[in-house]
Amino acid sequence: MKNEVNNFRYLEWKTPEEMHFSSLEWISELNFINDEHSFFEDMLKEYTLPIIEFHLTEKVTDLIKKLSTTTSTASNLHKDIQDHINGLEVMLDGKDNIKKETQYKEAHRNLLTEFFKFSRNYNRLKKEIFKTVSEALKHQKQKRLLQ
Repeated sequence: MKNEVNNFRYLEWKTPEEMHFSSLEWISELNFINDEHSFFEDMLKEYTLPIIEFHLTEKVTDLIKKLSTTTSTASNLHKDIQDHINGLEVMLDGKDNIKKETQYKEAHRNLLTEFFKFSRNYNRLKKEIFKTVSEALKHQKQKRLLQ
């Protein structure tokens, strides 16, 4: 699958309020993802027996490593976005400092790209986790039916 880098040009017209709202949405999404991490960890612990029984341990270990990496990335991204929100004053101070405002918009664009990349990768990981757990559960169900 080809990953395209989107070149967002609409930031030129976004107001500081719209950029702030976008940043708050990203923070909210990252908080939700943090809660989901707990759910996935619990789910993988809950179904440890079927996972081991059907020789999916190596795959699940890899998923746990990816989940851990994702947690770290989400934490760093959360911090970057929060710092970005705190720097919004540049846009609202009433001074026409074109250079600083342009840098802020560029930082916003970079965060937007980084957030969408993270979100896309995280969604792939979620699908992989669900697929693996459901595979283990299907094998477990088939085994019960054969007994």
